[in-house]
Amino acid sequence: MFVIAVKSKLTRKKAVIVATIAAVLGILVAFVCISAFSHNPPSSAYCESYGEYSTLAQTDEQVEAFAQQFYEVEKLYSLQEVYVPVKFNDVYEQYNELQKLQGLDLEPYQGEKCRLYMYSLSDFDIDGKQGIMSVIVYRGKVIGGDISNQVKDSTYFTFYGEQVS
Repeated sequence: MFVIAVKSKLTRKKAVIVATIAAVLGILVAFVCISAFSHNPPSSAYCESYGEYSTLAQTDEQVEAFAQQFYEVEKLYSLQEVYVPVKFNDVYEQYNELQKLQGLDLEPYQGEKCRLYMYSLSDFDIDGKQGIMSVIVYRGKVIGGDISNQVKDSTYFTFYGEQVS
């Protein structure tokens, strides 16, 4: 039987430091990987009233094409950065129920920064006022939105025109 002994040039203290640094780096890499793949929205949604539809919206043109699947878009009315609230109040709970009717759900994106596109629609009016489609985009996918006339306490509609009081 042969026994091979190798003497390390690292002292015990240095070995502990190297192991600790390696462990911290491993944890950081795992955190970055988990963050990169978490909250990745699906590329399509399904609802009973409309069926399956694409949620792809990686460019401004794709967001407009998304809106055009449902109605004639007249122009981009507004574009802004918004945050999905970290905690939903009663109003946002109701708003998320509208999202669920569309096969979407804002809960996984609480606290996330999104882009809000608002388009004026040429073929949708509400109580004599032009309809505005709001489209909420996160990481190149539509995660929510509605149609309204931007009047306080007005009726909201799903993307495909289902009325929600």
